[in-house]
Amino acid sequence: MPLGANPSRTRGCGDMAETLDNSANVLALLRVCSLLNRYEANYLVIGGYACILHGMVRTTEDVDILIEESAANYQRIIDALSELEDHAARELTLQDFEENVVIKVADEVEVDVSRRAWSVTYSEAIPHAQKREISGITVPYLSLRDLIASKGTYRDQDQVDVARLRILAERKDGK
Repeated sequence: MPLGANPSRTRGCGDMAETLDNSANVLALLRVCSLLNRYEANYLVIGGYACILHGMVRTTEDVDILIEESAANYQRIIDALSELEDHAARELTLQDFEENVVIKVADEVEVDVSRRAWSVTYSEAIPHAQKREISGITVPYLSLRDLIASKGTYRDQDQVDVARLRILAERKDGK
């Protein structure tokens, strides 16, 4: 069953905490986070995995991260992601990070590395960030509020995500 899939939930907003730990697809997320953590990179998980970490039933095929904007952190990101199987990140330079808002690293795991997630930067998001320990690996991710803000794009999937995330936010506020 794909990450986030749960046939018993049809509304799209359920508690995925238990399902996430047992999903085979979570291995991609854990692989990326373990490398980034080992290199002490400053990052937050965004996108589909962040939706799932907040309890939304959703699938995703890549790992999206929001990173701190500094040359030292760019180098830590390059070093960490260069350890993926195909070493695709070795081709990246610090200038690539400075010139591009998003860099796609196509390797054993596809990783989208962003300096900005729509209107959200790492420095704005880090004070509200959340963390989750999964199989001994710390996974830092956007707060629900920042995740909703990061999905304020015109993409159809982001608009669907925002509607579902708002339902989650309402449920959490009601508790």
